[in-house]
Amino acid sequence: MNELAEPFEMTQPAISQHLKVLEDAGLIVRRIEGKKRPRRLARAGIEEMDQWLARLRKALEANYSRLDEVLAGVETHKKGKE
Repeated sequence: MNELAEPFEMTQPAISQHLKVLEDAGLIVRRIEGKKRPRRLARAGIEEMDQWLARLRKALEANYSRLDEVLAGVETHKKGKE
């Protein structure tokens, strides 16, 4: 665990806490090998996060498209008043 904390300005307990959050979220899994606790990415968790991000991206794109339409209408309205 100390090698994980080494490149960061974080304590070993802080690293452990972050790993616990990632594990609880299903983004990493932990094995037990003697005294070691190696972790790896959890494919299912990463895929679920990727799907969620794709839905979010699609919703944001729709919002930006509507905003573009509103702004184009405002510009047309301003030009008509001039």
